[in-house]
Amino acid sequence: MTNSPRPTKNQRREEAREAARAQREKAQKRQKTLRWLIPTVASVAILAIVGGVIWAVVALQPAPKAVDGPANMISDGILFEADGDGGVTYVATPAVQAGEDPQPTEQREGVLNIVTLVDFSCPACKAFEETYSESIQSLVADGSATLEVHPVAILDRLFLGSEYSTRSNNVAACVAEYQPESFLDVMAAMYANQPDEQTTGLTNAEIVSVVEGAGVTNDDVTQCITDETFTPWVTTATSRSGVQGTPTVIVNGTTWDSSTMDFPAFLEAEQAKL
Repeated sequence: MTNSPRPTKNQRREEAREAARAQREKAQKRQKTLRWLIPTVASVAILAIVGGVIWAVVALQPAPKAVDGPANMISDGILFEADGDGGVTYVATPAVQAGEDPQPTEQREGVLNIVTLVDFSCPACKAFEETYSESIQSLVADGSATLEVHPVAILDRLFLGSEYSTRSNNVAACVAEYQPESFLDVMAAMYANQPDEQTTGLTNAEIVSVVEGAGVTNDDVTQCITDETFTPWVTTATSRSGVQGTPTVIVNGTTWDSSTMDFPAFLEAEQAKL
């Protein structure tokens, strides 16, 4: 087996730009839908008002039990980087201990540090995943980017008391803890099997079937989903994230505004700053 020369930084930058341009045509077909789904600045303001009412009710409820977070999510998110062999791998980290603060991920120089805050029950997150995940993972695989995924649960109110938003994001924590190499496959499977809002969503048994279909074979993952082990952590991590709409996408410290720029153009603009 021969080793081909590693592309130079300029070559990687040009390849990333070409990938972004090629992605635009595909993205434009879904962008109109995505714009409707992702909250604009105005809609976020409305959500903030509604959120104030919800907060007043939630504040009367007992605080969630403090539990350790999942392994490999020391920042409240799981980080992915190039594996050096043309693929993507997770970065192993300890867990956030109960009562402690998460540790922010150190930004890497010369690459796109992509951070997504997503809710597995969120239709806009599903649209974003289906449109852009392939190009993002390609950038990660060739060393041009890292990807950090933070699961948050903000849509329980839309699932008729079943807390599906929280339970679905518990899945992210369970997989990060016990079979992190399958995280991205499980995320894609959860979006592909996303239930409609104004239903009770999937049962835990149905979620287990989805996860197994994505290649998870670890019995501890099944037990973690069934027991809803990390739901208190999901609640805590969501609260401290401060996020009001999903997906929230941040690249090298800049938050993407989908109302002003499509995602490939945003990536290209951030790439040009490197």
